[in-house]
Amino acid sequence: MSKEDREEKIMFEESHPQPPLDYVVKMALCACVNSALLGYDTGVLSGALLYLRDYLDLSVTQIELLTSSMNFIAIPGCFLAGIIADAIGRTRTLFAASLTFLVGALLMAGANDYGTLFLGRSLIGVGVGSGLSIDPLYIAEIAPPEWRGKLTSYSETAINVGILSGYLSNVCFMWLPPSYSWRVMLAMGAIPPFIMMVLAVFVMPDTPRFYLSKGRVEEADAVLKKITRSENEAKQTKQDIKASIAQEKNTSSRQGWGRILCPDPILRRMLQVTLIISVLQQLCGVDVILYYAPIIMEAGGITSRLAQLGLTAVAGLAKVGVLFITMHYLDHKSAGRRPLMLLSYCLLAISTTIVAVGFGVDSVVASVLGIIFFCGAFSVGAGPICWLMNSEVLPLAVRARGMTLGCSLNRLASAVLQTVFLSMAEGITPAGAFMVLTAINLFGFIYLYIYMPETKNKTLEEMTNYFAKILGVKPPAGGIYGEDPIEMKGRDSKPDDPKEHRESELGGDSVVDAEERNDSVIGDGQIGELENGHGGLTEVNLDSDRHQRPSMEPEKNTSSA
Repeated sequence: MSKEDREEKIMFEESHPQPPLDYVVKMALCACVNSALLGYDTGVLSGALLYLRDYLDLSVTQIELLTSSMNFIAIPGCFLAGIIADAIGRTRTLFAASLTFLVGALLMAGANDYGTLFLGRSLIGVGVGSGLSIDPLYIAEIAPPEWRGKLTSYSETAINVGILSGYLSNVCFMWLPPSYSWRVMLAMGAIPPFIMMVLAVFVMPDTPRFYLSKGRVEEADAVLKKITRSENEAKQTKQDIKASIAQEKNTSSRQGWGRILCPDPILRRMLQVTLIISVLQQLCGVDVILYYAPIIMEAGGITSRLAQLGLTAVAGLAKVGVLFITMHYLDHKSAGRRPLMLLSYCLLAISTTIVAVGFGVDSVVASVLGIIFFCGAFSVGAGPICWLMNSEVLPLAVRARGMTLGCSLNRLASAVLQTVFLSMAEGITPAGAFMVLTAINLFGFIYLYIYMPETKNKTLEEMTNYFAKILGVKPPAGGIYGEDPIEMKGRDSKPDDPKEHRESELGGDSVVDAEERNDSVIGDGQIGELENGHGGLTEVNLDSDRHQRPSMEPEKNTSSA
C-alpha cells in the first residue's frame, strides 16, 4: 500500500470511529430514564393546569407559583446532588432522586387543595434537582470521547420523549370526567421514577471514576472491562483516571467549593462558558413554552380543548424529531457543538419573533407555527448541548460541584421566567413578552459566538490543556484540576490504539497535525482573550492564520505516536 493510500485510510478511519459498545449504550439509556421524569412532568402539567385552574379556581399568580415552585425547590436539590453523588455514587443518587419524585407525583394526584398540590410539586422539585445533573454526568464518565456527544444527548432525548408522553397523556385522558382526569394524568408520572429505581439498584453499576475515587479497584476493573474494547484500553483508561484522582488529592489548597468560587483563569473560563450556557438554556423561554403552551394558545384565540392539547403535542413531536437529527451531528466532522448552538439561538430568536408578530396581528396560525418552530429550534442545539458541555468541559476535581452549580442556575432561570411570564404578558401584551425572549436569544447568540469553543472529540482529561491553549496560558502546575498534563502525555497513543500503529506505519508522521487536532474551532472575526501578565485580559484577533500563535502560547505536547 502506498503512503497516499495509507494516509487516505487513516483519514477515513478517524472520521468514522467505531460505534460504542452495546453495554455502554444500554447503560446510557438506563440513565436517561431519569431525564424522562422531568420531561413527563413538564408535558403533563401543561395540560393538567387547564383542569386544575377550573377545579381549584386558581388565579394566574397561583398557577405561576405552582409551576415555578418545582424549579425554585430544585436548586437545593441540585446542591444536594453534588454532595451525594461524590459521597455515595451516581446510581444511588439517581435512586434517591427517583424515590422523592415518586412520592411527589402521588401527592399531587391525590390533592384536594392547593396546599397539598404545592407540597407534592415541591417534592418533585427536590427529585428533579437531585437527579437532573447526574444522568449526563454518569453517561459522560462511561462514554468514549468520540461518542460522548451523542450518548450524552440521550438525556435531552429522554426529556423530550417524556414531554411528548406527557402531552399524549393529556390527550388520552382528557375524555375522562374533568373532576378526576387531571388526577390520572398526574398519577401516571409515578411510573418512570419506579422504573428508574429498579434500574439503579439491579442493573446499573457506578462509574469507574467514582469507584477508583473510593479505592474500590476491583469494581472499577469490572466496569472498565465492560465499557472498553480491550484489556490494554482498560488499563490505559484506568491509569488516566487514577492519575487525575491522585493529582486532585495531592492538591491541598482551595479544596471543594473553593476551587469554583476562587478559580484561576483557565477554570474561570470553563465555568464562564458552562454556567452561562446553563442559564441561557432556560432564559430562551423553553419552559414557558412547554408549560404554558395550551394557555398561550387559548390566549391566541384557540378555544377547543382538543385543539389546545393536540397542537401542543404536535410541538412536542417537532421537538423530539429535530433532536434525533441533531444527535447525528454532535460529533460529526462537519458540525459539532459550536455551530449547532449558534444555529439554534438564531432560530430561537426568529421563532419568538414569529409568535410575537402573530399576537400583534391576531394571527392564530402565525402564533402556533412560531411555537412549533421554537420547539424544533431548541432541539437543534440549546437543549442537547447544554448538559453535554457541562459534563465534558469541567475537570474531574470540580465536575460534580460544577454541574451542581450549573443545574442550580438553570433551574433558577427557569423558575424566575415562569414566575413572571404570564403576568408580564398581561402587562406588556403577549407580543411584548415574546419580544423580550427574542432579545434574550439574540444576546445568547452573540455571547456564544464570542466565547464558546468547539469541544468535540476531546477526552475528559484533555480539557484543561485545551482551554489553557485557547487562553494562551500554561496549564496549572501539578494538575490542580486533577488532570496532570505530564500524566496525560501519550493519551492519544495508547498501545492498542489503531491510530498509533497507523502512524508508526507511516514513519511516525501523523496525517493530522497535533496542533490542528487540538486547535479551538472559532468563528471568523471572533475576538478572543489572552491572560496578560497583570491578571487582566488582552483582546487578540483570532481570525488570522491559525498557525500564527501569540508569543504567550504554552509549549505544545510533543509526546505523540
